[in-house]
Amino acid sequence: MAEQKTMERDPVCGMEVDAASARARAEHGGRTYLFCCAGCARKFEAAPQQYLKPRPTPSGAMVTGISPAASLSPPVADYVCPMDPEVRQSEPGACPKCGMALEPMIPDAASVKTEYVCPMHSEIVRPEPGSCPICGMALEESRACENDAALLD
Repeated sequence: MAEQKTMERDPVCGMEVDAASARARAEHGGRTYLFCCAGCARKFEAAPQQYLKPRPTPSGAMVTGISPAASLSPPVADYVCPMDPEVRQSEPGACPKCGMALEPMIPDAASVKTEYVCPMHSEIVRPEPGSCPICGMALEESRACENDAALLD
């Protein structure tokens, strides 16, 4: 019988994180929060309330655990969603489609790293495009939250 994964949302970037393989954890208010990378955990530890404030969703429901949403209208595209690049707005906030934190259009080279991952074998991570040495599938582009040494292992 296969084990069921326990997924939680990273309160900083909004990514879904598997409890068994979370890159970082932090305690706050008697609860353990999971993070996709150490960079997100450091941001959370510096200002946890910023990431735990409830925010309205397009449906009107209140959601916690991701960055507060800015305006949902995209007047000037200074920030973009890494998962849905058509979502753009002038201020940082959460993507109204997927909940991930919007990123600056021109990211800081030290904070974002492009890697290529096999869609079938997530342990296969390469710095350039190519094919998976296990199954031969084309590696897909993946952007890491931070230039975190743990992500390069």
